[in-house]
Amino acid sequence: MIKSVHDFINKYQLDNYSERLLLKGETKVEFYNDFEIILKSICNIFVKLSNLMSLRGGQVLMGLAKLEDSENIINKSDVQKCLNIDRFEKLLHAFEYLKDQNYIKIKKKNPKFHLVELNEVDYPDLRIFKEIIQKFWISPQEQKTKFKDWSETKNHE
Repeated sequence: MIKSVHDFINKYQLDNYSERLLLKGETKVEFYNDFEIILKSICNIFVKLSNLMSLRGGQVLMGLAKLEDSENIINKSDVQKCLNIDRFEKLLHAFEYLKDQNYIKIKKKNPKFHLVELNEVDYPDLRIFKEIIQKFWISPQEQKTKFKDWSETKNHE
């Protein structure tokens, strides 16, 4: 069982430059599964950090990264819905903080409608962050929908 990146490197001898890495059949599947475990762990770290980050900025980044896979145009209220937050005022400081730190770009369409996107130009690491979040993170809205579907299925039985 892979418990760390160090274990992963040792198991597949990735730091051994004298031999080629040959992955065939079952070993290739194991390598991929172990790599998935590492990525899920990284996603869990993102979730924990987003809860520690001040002003919900981490949660907004995760919501925005999740939405960029499925939405062409994202506004602030889309992020609010994704995070299942009842009042928009709870996110105002987070958007301002992320904008001031240049993590996001906000394009104003009118006074109440703002288009939001991750700033991948200045922060290319956000691409990897986005890929991991899109694949492994279940947003609060998705959790709510899954629970609602499960509840309705249970009630019909």
